[in-house]
Amino acid sequence: MGEFNVRKAPFPYFGGKSRAADAVWALFGDVNHYVEPFAGSLAVLLGRPHEPNRPYFSETVNDLDCLLVNAWRAIQFAPEETAHYASWPVTEADKMARQIAMVRWRETDSANHIRGTHDWYDARMAGWWLWGVCISIGATWCNGGPWTADSDGHAYRQQRAANEPGVTAVRPHLVDNGRGVVRPGLREPGVRAARPHLVGNGQGVVHGGLRERGVTAAHLAVMPTVPYNLDPGGFHPMTMPKLIEWFGWLSARLRHVRIVNGDWRRVVTPAASKTLPVRQGDGICGVFLDPPYDNDVRAKNVYVHDDGSVASDVREWAIANGDDPDYRIVVAGFEAEHADQFAAAGWTSHEWFTVGYLTGGMAQRDPTKAGVGNQDQERLWASPHCLTGQAADPQPSLFDLEGTS
Repeated sequence: MGEFNVRKAPFPYFGGKSRAADAVWALFGDVNHYVEPFAGSLAVLLGRPHEPNRPYFSETVNDLDCLLVNAWRAIQFAPEETAHYASWPVTEADKMARQIAMVRWRETDSANHIRGTHDWYDARMAGWWLWGVCISIGATWCNGGPWTADSDGHAYRQQRAANEPGVTAVRPHLVDNGRGVVRPGLREPGVRAARPHLVGNGQGVVHGGLRERGVTAAHLAVMPTVPYNLDPGGFHPMTMPKLIEWFGWLSARLRHVRIVNGDWRRVVTPAASKTLPVRQGDGICGVFLDPPYDNDVRAKNVYVHDDGSVASDVREWAIANGDDPDYRIVVAGFEAEHADQFAAAGWTSHEWFTVGYLTGGMAQRDPTKAGVGNQDQERLWASPHCLTGQAADPQPSLFDLEGTS
């Protein structure tokens, strides 16, 4: 797959840290256990330069959003089936219908299945979620709203006092050629665009003399089925073959990653983070903390589970555990959020942002709005036991199928 990099999430994600991954791993080195409590797009995990799935090396990720966790699990355990449901045309009516179905699914006991059973997933809902995130404008996908459907499947706008979970009616994302599972690099050559023969009344099997006045059920019953894949000049199946290949790579990469759904604190306790080799002194636990930006420095309600105060809680935990030699901890955030506290604790600050539009963690450039245009404020803070940022010696990955982009 040379057209694009498969070592990335198949969906856009606010605040993703793909461009920070190299800097994070230079600070960690090849840790025995990697923990990512705010998984999101798994940008840092997927950017790990070391060989994956080795014996006695562990990787654990967590996120509070059950829809996101369901998507990663489905890719992990059923990549082709998930790709099938994620591969669909950009259709506004389907966007509304699927969004309503997903919100209802989330409000049932499905979330409890995700939290209660480590390998439970729903591939259809995962594919629909991935497709919807990729065609939605901003953070509107499954974030709630007034629209829902009645028992007959008719969409309607609820009154404000209604308790039925609803969605917003926003047109699909149209400003470019597609993102994630609908990105243009996944497209296969399709049906030829040449017009049909029009100069006469028909020829051969469509000769005018063969016509009848109508079409009967008997005629329909004897019609041959259309070949699924014609070559050359035919058409491809609905599920993009490159999407199946992409999900297959992600499935292999995530084969032994533990994917947890819940509060971030559950995976940073000593019992969860300090695996047996770490406790025996034969390894290090690297913890990458990328909490939602504080509400003071960005727009509110950009995540399904949005908590603008969690960043300060994360900072307190990190500083309290930063002197533990079993941990190498890296925290991502804005300079204004954490600089003074981390400096006082003896942590080092590292810039990682890239100048330009749609780069950096907050990927915008409008200085007139709070938290927008601040990608130059992006920082990584490293605990005292981290490497200098120069000492890491990445090993080439056996699974490195990275493309040119």
